[in-house]
Amino acid sequence: MEMQVKMLSMLAFMVWASGAFAADCVTNVRGKTVCSNGQKAVAVNPNAGTVTTAQKAPSGVTTVQNSNGTKAAYNPHTGNAAVAQKNANGATTTQTSRGGVAKTKNGMGVVQGPNGTTCAKGANTQGCKKP
Repeated sequence: MEMQVKMLSMLAFMVWASGAFAADCVTNVRGKTVCSNGQKAVAVNPNAGTVTTAQKAPSGVTTVQNSNGTKAAYNPHTGNAAVAQKNANGATTTQTSRGGVAKTKNGMGVVQGPNGTTCAKGANTQGCKKP
């Protein structure tokens, strides 16, 4: 029953997305459907039960979000990319292509930069330490 609900949800999303994006859609041999209009895209993978959306902002930054909670962004001006994943406890871990790592939850967190500097923000304190 759960799989049928997922499939129905994905089908409904695809119908909505294809109309919202007024795009061309293609289904490959594995059953994955991709719809795009050049600025926005949607990919549905019925085998994995996932939906992924992508959007390119006027600034050139591209953001991607998957139905499993993973988010990613790429900035072509800086060459930096970042991926964020939220765990079951609501904590988000973000990693950048330049080596930065952040762990955050409810506006608080710890960040370690690629140069080793560690910064933290808590309920009553914030600051950074250099290696």
